[in-house]
Amino acid sequence: MNQHYLIHLPHSGIDIPSQFLDDYVLSADELEKNIYQYCDLYTDELFGDFLNSFDVVKSKYSRLFFDPERFGDDEMEGMHKKYKLGWFYENAILSEKPLRNNLNKINIRAYFDAHHKELNEKTQKKLSMYGKCTLIDCHSFSNERYWFHDASIDLPDICIGFEDNHVDKKLVEIIKEEFKGYNIGINTPYMGSLVPTDYWGKDFRVKSVMIEINKKLYLKPDNTTKNENFNTIKLRLNNILQKLLY
Repeated sequence: MNQHYLIHLPHSGIDIPSQFLDDYVLSADELEKNIYQYCDLYTDELFGDFLNSFDVVKSKYSRLFFDPERFGDDEMEGMHKKYKLGWFYENAILSEKPLRNNLNKINIRAYFDAHHKELNEKTQKKLSMYGKCTLIDCHSFSNERYWFHDASIDLPDICIGFEDNHVDKKLVEIIKEEFKGYNIGINTPYMGSLVPTDYWGKDFRVKSVMIEINKKLYLKPDNTTKNENFNTIKLRLNNILQKLLY
């Protein structure tokens, strides 16, 4: 059984610690709507058998609290420079308006750093035990375009992302085969896949592939309620899992 896989679930959480809620300038209802609409909702269920089969790093926090998929250095993060949506979001998602003040940015950074510390430590454990580590970066994305998106891009059903020097080509082919018949985007509309910071560009025994599922495949148009195809998508993901296990 292959155990060198590490599952990363960065955006399925909805929590914001209560001591930081006063930082947000949106109304409670508006904040809740932003959280749920931009959450990779139910991905912890879609990829549930992956989580039960391999080691996992999962954030319970909303990405409106901190986003572990962004660069920790704001100068390196294009989403921060363009839209103030780096690891620490300063703008809201559903409309272009301020999200919160930055009085606690330093304190919140500790949560971001703890997430990446866990990623690095579990990657090192895989390397020590198996001589390799393959991270599977599990996501979904909205078929709705928000103010910071390019509305002219046609959205696929499935997006597979990777960096050329950290890609597991066999895993990419397994995903493509399982979703044959669906419209698949390769590094579009989302590019790359997270590589733990201690290893990015340094240790190419560490591989990473991102799987992005268009929410229209498993959610109703409200973007929050499961539709009749939820179990179909889950089954296809489980078929991928079986090929990785054996």
